[in-house]
Amino acid sequence: MKLHLLRYRCCLLALVTLAGFSTPASALDLPEAIRLAFKHDVQLRADTFAAEARNSDGWQSVAGYGPTLIASGSYMRSRDSSQPEDSAKLADRLAKFNEGEIKVGLEQPVFDLEKGSKALQGMAEMDIAELLKKKAGEDLLIKVHERYYAILSAQQAHRLARSESAALLKQVRDAEDKLELGFGTITSQYDAEARYRLSAAAEIARKTDLDNTNKALEEIIDQEIACELEDLAPDMLLPAVPKDVATWLEVAGAANIDINIKELQLKTAQLEYRGMQSRFLPTLVLFADYSERHPDNGLLGYGEERSEADIGLRLEGKILSGGRDTAAAMAAGKRVKAAEERVTAAKRAMNRSVRSLWESIQQTRELIAANKQAVAANEKALESTRAAYDEGAKVLLDVLNVQQDYYRSQRQYKTSRYDYMMLLEKFRQVVGVEKFY
Repeated sequence: MKLHLLRYRCCLLALVTLAGFSTPASALDLPEAIRLAFKHDVQLRADTFAAEARNSDGWQSVAGYGPTLIASGSYMRSRDSSQPEDSAKLADRLAKFNEGEIKVGLEQPVFDLEKGSKALQGMAEMDIAELLKKKAGEDLLIKVHERYYAILSAQQAHRLARSESAALLKQVRDAEDKLELGFGTITSQYDAEARYRLSAAAEIARKTDLDNTNKALEEIIDQEIACELEDLAPDMLLPAVPKDVATWLEVAGAANIDINIKELQLKTAQLEYRGMQSRFLPTLVLFADYSERHPDNGLLGYGEERSEADIGLRLEGKILSGGRDTAAAMAAGKRVKAAEERVTAAKRAMNRSVRSLWESIQQTRELIAANKQAVAANEKALESTRAAYDEGAKVLLDVLNVQQDYYRSQRQYKTSRYDYMMLLEKFRQVVGVEKFY
């Protein structure tokens, strides 16, 4: 009988252990959240379609320098008349007939600086389109990281609020019991109950924050979050950023997406200005034309089928366009100046962001270490104060104050770790690298 009871207790202990350490199959981690966001986020799809439309516009400009083939056909009612000068010798002649005509024409620019500039501008626009697609993905990555770590922070705040409420409720009950036994005070009971009511209200507020942060992530992954997200491992070594800030400033100067886009926009503005200026220059066009006419009658009394074929070079140039081209060139020149200023502004913003994020990363690492030490110190202080309270050397208010500091230090430590991971992702995007750790 004792052996059966021992086996039963061992099996029960094993089940409890497995239940305590099992991980829910439906747990959502950061890589899965990113995958779902890239699959379902509507803003990403909208930005992608807009970039693809810009890419098509670029192809349109490139194709503008290619050959143009025109074919036309017509069928008309024609009238030919002949009136000789010496009407005494020849009579006037008149013929009305139906005539069909087919024309085919081919043109290829040989020397056209405006179309050439537009073609180069189209190629730059296609490069911009690719960068815009990449930027849309990077923006989504930042959005997912921000909302994911916001949920983790809200989860921890809610979990700690529940733990604090449970601990305060227990202290309320202990204060009531001690008061009934005659060695407690009503003041201790009131202090404990007041702290408990505040913590209960804070727990409700933390639950509201958690629900709101969950909804924010659900919006971009298009999936309901039915469980807690996978948290950072407590013993996880937080990655450090290698190299120094000067190196990353150099890397960002070449790889930052915003700067690359602004530089390409400057290039397109310069090409547009060049194209506007070239409107004042002549163009050389290679052409080939072929036409056939098929009348059913004519002045000679029979159908006169005629065909014509021409091939050659044509020099074209505008003499006067009412000042429109001059105004367009002046406007394009101003757009070049504006694009240059935007490049300068983007570089300054990048420089500021890299330096600011670098300093924030270093300071947050120090803050995490300080918060970790604060958690350990407050935990020891709480244990010591509780022991002194049990021995009568401390009052309950002392325990409540130390306990509040302990939970506050726990929240600050967890939050600083999430802030650090978020800073790393933002820094990676600003310097324009896929990963650096």
